[in-house]
Amino acid sequence: MAINRRNILIGLGALVGGGGALVGTGAFTTVSAAREVSVDTAGDANAYLTIEGDDNYVSNDNSDTLTINLGGVDDSGTDRGFNQNAVTTLSDVVTITNNSADGTGATVGVSTDAPSNSPTASGSASFVFGDGSGNAVAVVTFYVGDASTDAIGSGSTVDLSSGNSAALDVEIDTTDSTLNNAGSIDAEPSLTIVATEQSS
Repeated sequence: MAINRRNILIGLGALVGGGGALVGTGAFTTVSAAREVSVDTAGDANAYLTIEGDDNYVSNDNSDTLTINLGGVDDSGTDRGFNQNAVTTLSDVVTITNNSADGTGATVGVSTDAPSNSPTASGSASFVFGDGSGNAVAVVTFYVGDASTDAIGSGSTVDLSSGNSAALDVEIDTTDSTLNNAGSIDAEPSLTIVATEQSS
């Protein structure tokens, strides 16, 4: 039984930028002045938090989302899928790099909540996939891990100093015992990467 073509959209959750207040002394009680403010954005490959997918399972639809394709019909028309009654792991499907210009650290995790719902970073997030007929065929879990090792993530968030990377690993579980306790099928799974600035 193959997994129908399912795409998981990855959005950037919360990247907290630094801000400051101007405090000083002087003779004025109140001063109001108009100033122009501009904010520059960059695609994921050039941003302060770089999010890059591998070439095998991830496509970059636009600057806001990546699509992870796990199974389905490939370009040649062949139906591809993962082994039944097995656990398959994919390492480094997405690489997340802290490119902070001022050396600020970030805590990185994942969430099943949309960015608009103020998600909280977790070390892992799971979805249940179906075959289109209401049957669960796989439980897919995303783990955040250290990009410098080959081990799958431990299920804990990762603290990234500037210049360091975390990896998003994927586990596809099609074992009978897991599927029997899988719960409801996720119709449109959407994974959010959450990055929070570390306090200094």
